[in-house]
Amino acid sequence: MQKRKKVTAYRWFIAPGFILYTGLVMVPIVCSIFYSFFKWSGIGSMEFVGIDNFKYLLFGERMAGIFFNALKNNFIYLLCVLVIITPIQIFTAYMFFVKIPFTRYIRTMIFAPYVLSTSIVGFFALLLFEGNIGILNEFIAKTIGQQYTRAWLGDDKVMFTVFILIIIWQCASSGTMIFFADMQATPKEIVEAAIVDGCSEWSCFFKIILPGIRASMVTNITLSVIYAMTMFGLPYVLVGTSGGVNNRLDFIAMVFYRYAFGGTYYGTTDIGFGSAISVVMLIIIVIVWSITNQFLKKIKE
Repeated sequence: MQKRKKVTAYRWFIAPGFILYTGLVMVPIVCSIFYSFFKWSGIGSMEFVGIDNFKYLLFGERMAGIFFNALKNNFIYLLCVLVIITPIQIFTAYMFFVKIPFTRYIRTMIFAPYVLSTSIVGFFALLLFEGNIGILNEFIAKTIGQQYTRAWLGDDKVMFTVFILIIIWQCASSGTMIFFADMQATPKEIVEAAIVDGCSEWSCFFKIILPGIRASMVTNITLSVIYAMTMFGLPYVLVGTSGGVNNRLDFIAMVFYRYAFGGTYYGTTDIGFGSAISVVMLIIIVIVWSITNQFLKKIKE
């Protein structure tokens, strides 16, 4: 009888979260799958089209190029996160761990951009990189010459690099703090004993600190994969829904927004087609996450 009461208590604790998750996550996913087989503007009758939405998205003469270009940008961004941003986060966390001068001040300054909303970060970025009145171009014009100025967010050769720099400024702090917290769990006695035995700083980092942050690395990489594959807010603020010059900052979530809610300017306002994009997007995220998860299991071991 007492065991049954405990089980009932557990169910009551789980129930609110389960109901919210089901209502806000699972139900919309099921609805998206259902709508993806229809042509529907969101108002009026629904026309069943089978898999035509998926065929147009993946093989349509016009649409396939747009979709796969956006997917390519998502993967390039994910690669930048794994190869550039994550190592920067680990290095910065280690600098905090060894207590470089002004650690508290630097830690505060690094974390400050993360608490700002994406729209504010985008606004600051526009003030800095805008081609006509941007602070960076004014500085360049006054120091080395007007001929070296450029449209940083209007040049498809540099705009993705600028975008990555903005992401580093805004988001690197979150992963840094996770890594730093995990590093602090490393027993200082082990580090001190290694140094006494003649272990250099780099050897100490690679052989003691880095293996000790595997759990936080798994967490960070998992979150990075999800964030990279659902990128929307910052590029939307920087270049709008168009994806910028030659769609250089176009991502799958922006393609979904354009063709589900974007209006007649983009040739369609179709909830059914938008749902098809979201379903394909979900499948891609699950595949990428599964591959990443297999890799992360090996890291854990």
